[in-house]
Amino acid sequence: MTPKYALALLPLLAPVHAAAQAYPAKPVRLIIPMAAGGATDIFIRTLVPRMTELLGQPVVVDNRAGANGIIGNEMGVRAAPDGHTLLANSLSIAINPGLYKLDYDVVRDLAGVTRLASIELLLGVYAQAPVKSVADLIALARAQPGKLNYASFGTGSIAQLAAELFKQATGTQIVHIAYKSTPQAVQETIAGQTHFLFGGIPYMLPHARAGRLNGIAVSTLQRSFMAPDIPTLDEAGVRGFDVPAWFGLWVPVKTPRAIVTRLHEVMVKAMTDMRPAIERQGFKPGGDKPEEFDRFMRAEVEKFARVIKTANIKPEE
Repeated sequence: MTPKYALALLPLLAPVHAAAQAYPAKPVRLIIPMAAGGATDIFIRTLVPRMTELLGQPVVVDNRAGANGIIGNEMGVRAAPDGHTLLANSLSIAINPGLYKLDYDVVRDLAGVTRLASIELLLGVYAQAPVKSVADLIALARAQPGKLNYASFGTGSIAQLAAELFKQATGTQIVHIAYKSTPQAVQETIAGQTHFLFGGIPYMLPHARAGRLNGIAVSTLQRSFMAPDIPTLDEAGVRGFDVPAWFGLWVPVKTPRAIVTRLHEVMVKAMTDMRPAIERQGFKPGGDKPEEFDRFMRAEVEKFARVIKTANIKPEE
């Protein structure tokens, strides 16, 4: 670039740099599109005090539950792109486009700041079932098409999508039983009303260790730091199976890049400082660069859309 053109660009770049230097100029609103007390809410609130210290402005959590997160997500999309409104959500934000007709596009209208954390899912089987391994489960399902069932905590939940992806990958026919809550789905599997479920390792592992469920595999390509003795589905023969539960942070897409970079730095520092508390909750801290997280998000939206279309999953009325 010639000195002449470089000088010509300075007036255009000055407002961006000024905005980044002045950021944040007021309290930062953090939208969580679900009720207080859930996994995403608890995890985010672990980071909020450190975020407040690093940003030098209060970070105020705004829980906006409803419509499977769609209401809160849309508020995040429509917010002013100045970095003073953030959106934190679980991977449900990547599932919704395959289930619902939305007035926004999560890939086009949001800019990723970073993946905040991920959690492995544990494949837990009814303890009295003749299943001690993934190979046993596949063999049993193939021998009895349509006879086995699995539990989930709702249509479109990660528990359902992980199980449907498992079915598609193994060529098995297994019936879905949807429950209204995670505890109910877990307890019904422990009681033998359903044969297995995919659930977050923090709440599934204690049941497996106590013998109430057989924990036969985890859903990610790497083993869990919480249960390094349990193989992955990939290791067990379901090649390439990789379905973590995860959480992320976004801003409106037109937010200045300098502000996105500043937020990424803050979140990485906050997660580093709070790592022991995060891991005690069973989460694996994230920290992807914004462009890496955007690519990951796009791939997740496409993956879940394929699973939903192939399984012909319809949203609950």
